[in-house]
Amino acid sequence: MLKKLDVLLNDYLGGFYDPTLKILKIILIFIVAILIVKIGKLLIKKFFENQEKFKFKMEDKRLDTISTLMASVFKYVIYIGVIIFVLSDMLDLKSVLAAAGVGGIAIGLGAQSLIKDTISGFFILLEDQFALGDVITIEDMTGTVERMELRVTRLKHYAGDVYIIPNGEIKRVTNHTRDNKMVIVDIPVAYSSSMKKVNEIAQEVCEEVKSEFSIFTEEPHILGITNLGEHNMNLRITARTFPNEQWAVERRIRMKIKEGFEASGLEFFDRTTLMKPE
Repeated sequence: MLKKLDVLLNDYLGGFYDPTLKILKIILIFIVAILIVKIGKLLIKKFFENQEKFKFKMEDKRLDTISTLMASVFKYVIYIGVIIFVLSDMLDLKSVLAAAGVGGIAIGLGAQSLIKDTISGFFILLEDQFALGDVITIEDMTGTVERMELRVTRLKHYAGDVYIIPNGEIKRVTNHTRDNKMVIVDIPVAYSSSMKKVNEIAQEVCEEVKSEFSIFTEEPHILGITNLGEHNMNLRITARTFPNEQWAVERRIRMKIKEGFEASGLEFFDRTTLMKPE
């Protein structure tokens, strides 16, 4: 194809054709490659968006992950193919292969990490360790899976930081999104407080929070006293929610408990026990 393009340019420009125009031809080839990649990504995305027509459906997040990974594979295949195509036209392929033989060991060592990252990426997908939109922790990095490519995984921290992690370096993953989550709220209660009144307030809070949210798989309830400390006892409220919803419920319960205690004059700590003797 490149040879034919050379002949056409030579015939059209005659003596004005110069081999340096190969640079323009190469630029044109890369522009076409970029367009092919963009069109390919759109077609892949469209293909997976139409998955509801398939007989066997898959989870939306898993489909998004596969779609992103397939687009990444397509991009790498096109770009690598274009580079090889251009090099074979510009240089003598035999001499290129001979040079590759001399530097093969160095290239092989350098490519080890790339191969490792790629293989790890496929295993992560096959084992369904995580998918786009999942909240996960890798080592000490926690965030939402924003993008998963052939070589790297991108996590976005809630503060806005983006972690770019090579797939080959992912050894241990904690997925915070795959199962229903436990709500645990521990309420410190002063020994001098009336437990009858405390239980009444806690029960009212459970009922109010239950009516405010529709995300429970197990409704809020009073578990009971779980600890007798030096200055207070501990009353625990528990519930279960859909993934990633537990924090909002915990914050709401704490706020309502504080308001209830303030309105009733109850204390979280017995102030007399906190006073140090002279």
